[in-house]
Amino acid sequence: MKQTAYAKINLFLKICGKYDNGYHKLFMLMQQIGIGDEIEIVFDPDRDFDIDIESEVGIAKEKDLGYRAAKAFYDRLQSRGTDKKDIPYTLIKEVKHTPSQAGLGGGSSDAASVLKMLQEYFGDPLTEEELIETAAGLGADVPFFIKGGTCFCEGVGEIVTELPGLKGVPVILVKPEGGVSTPECYALSDKNEITYTDDYKAKMTRIFTDESKRPSERIKEAGEDLINDLQDPAIKILPVIEDVTDAVNETGSVFTAMTGSGSCVFGIFEDEISRDNAERSLKKDPRTKDSLIIPTVMT
Repeated sequence: MKQTAYAKINLFLKICGKYDNGYHKLFMLMQQIGIGDEIEIVFDPDRDFDIDIESEVGIAKEKDLGYRAAKAFYDRLQSRGTDKKDIPYTLIKEVKHTPSQAGLGGGSSDAASVLKMLQEYFGDPLTEEELIETAAGLGADVPFFIKGGTCFCEGVGEIVTELPGLKGVPVILVKPEGGVSTPECYALSDKNEITYTDDYKAKMTRIFTDESKRPSERIKEAGEDLINDLQDPAIKILPVIEDVTDAVNETGSVFTAMTGSGSCVFGIFEDEISRDNAERSLKKDPRTKDSLIIPTVMT
């Protein structure tokens, strides 16, 4: 079985507070984009059960999110009485295209793709609620990737609300050298005042459920309220993010921001010509000379 594990950007990320367990309570707008890793699963029922990973990442397989997703799925099956001998040997092959340490959700999307393919292979044994619950146990972004498209994500990411799509809007990604530690970024954000309000959620809901307006018009209407509360903390950790954001802004983007906890910056454009002109300009800009520049689209 094969699937493309598409990446995402956050059009906004608001921190709403913290739970007693220390996890941050979030309200986000996540958008799938047209780049992603290629995930393939090979099953061999004639071999003894095991889960293996074939990937160029070079980490212990137990730390790989694709492996962890398969293990979590199979643990669910076995908890319901499925015998291990009825589960085939499983080889997960990963070909990476999504930049790491970027805030694009590459590993999380890989995990979601594994869950979705296993769910299909075994004939949908998990309910949608169980699938989302399994995804949430793997990471905050994984539940979104079960749905894909355009979604509000709340709580620690497990509350996913599908929205009218923003499909087709051109995007450019600019990933500077260096990454940002997500725990360090959230720790710095704790020093800032929480600005989220219920009115903010109401406004974003009104804008992004309005199908009478084109996708780019919805984004323009949200305008300066599209805020990533992790962007300023990330800039303190990796100042080049601010230079890259300024460079993308100056190409005439409709909206520019960092995604997730960084370090990737994205720009949104009215049309592909504007985006492609921005790509040419950014490749000449000294502020982005060491950056990975990727044109793509919302999907």
